[in-house]
Amino acid sequence: MVEAFVFINTEIGAEDEVMEALVKIPEVKEAMIVYGPYDLVIRITTDTAENLRKLISEKIRKMPKIKSTTTLIIAKSIVK
Repeated sequence: MVEAFVFINTEIGAEDEVMEALVKIPEVKEAMIVYGPYDLVIRITTDTAENLRKLISEKIRKMPKIKSTTTLIIAKSIVK
């Protein structure tokens, strides 16, 4: 399993609309509107790195009103 956080910049005022569209994607496990240099943060899970690449490149980055993304692949995590 491959997990990643994707930091997303949207068009101004489109945060809620983009978040609602993102949570309809099965691989999106969490979606949060945040304050700071990014507008949204999502956590995604796929079965392979190739499927992660396809999800980000072919689905998420092509969604209307998404201006840019930054992806952090999780190397190791501890969930409390």
